[in-house]
Amino acid sequence: MAPEKDFSSLFMRAFGRPLRRSVPLSEYSHFKIGGRADYFFEAEKLEELVRTVQICRKSFVPYYVIGAGCNLLFDDEGFRGIIIKNTAKGISLKKEKGEVETLSGTPLNELIDFCLKRGLTGFEILAGIPGTVGGAVFSNAGALGKSVGDLLKEAFLLDEEGKKIRVSKDYFAFDYRDSFLKRKHLLLLKAVFILQPGEKERIKETIEENLKSREKKHPPQNTAYAGSYFKNPVFPDGKKVAAAYLLDQVGAKALKVGGAAVSSLHSNFIVNQENASSKDIRALARELKGRVKEKFNIELEEEVIYLPASSSMP
Repeated sequence: MAPEKDFSSLFMRAFGRPLRRSVPLSEYSHFKIGGRADYFFEAEKLEELVRTVQICRKSFVPYYVIGAGCNLLFDDEGFRGIIIKNTAKGISLKKEKGEVETLSGTPLNELIDFCLKRGLTGFEILAGIPGTVGGAVFSNAGALGKSVGDLLKEAFLLDEEGKKIRVSKDYFAFDYRDSFLKRKHLLLLKAVFILQPGEKERIKETIEENLKSREKKHPPQNTAYAGSYFKNPVFPDGKKVAAAYLLDQVGAKALKVGGAAVSSLHSNFIVNQENASSKDIRALARELKGRVKEKFNIELEEEVIYLPASSSMP
């Protein structure tokens, strides 16, 4: 790992602004949990994002790229290395009809609004889901039986050698809340989606319907939580069962560990009720998984990603 002074000076020379040091990660997580990262840098442009990753690799400094911090649980010990926040955003229409290109740091709500104004249908399924395009492709986010992967045409990634590569939809091997990026952790730079023309009023109505539906099921906006903690189990025949249903059957809503508790509104939401630690959240998750395994012989899989203090992107 490069000496601290040398590493910091690389950023000052490259971007004209210094690295932030000892940054509390609780400020960048929807869980409001996390210790301090050794370094923190916000990449506001695509070129900055690429250059930052290249500097980290050459300096052998562990790094992890985040978007909105929605489905992420940071370690109580913080992160030994640099957290790179991707805020590089931008949306444009391509020449091909119905194709939209967007940078990975673009907030989903901005993409949804962009498509609404142009009468393009497809992304209204994501209305109310916080996060960025990068995070949505990474996890194949979706709702109502549809996912981001259904709309993707191609994408541009940064490979292990620091080269920009262009890949098709098939490269991602999309599955339910899953993509190849979860295993390979290549950096998504931008994505191209294929959308269909639609009536603006109908698109707007669908967006409003989805927002109202989420309001009924989800805790108030100021609640510190990361959405659904577990994936809905999928059986070999393709059938799914709601994780919340299984958790209801094992008394999940009555459970609490330290400052972490299961939401009274939805059994698949673990909330930071009172200054919870990541240890509290993970201990409660283990208890929930154990109960479901014992009663149903079903292994719940986390949708929320836990980032240990010593972890990094390859």
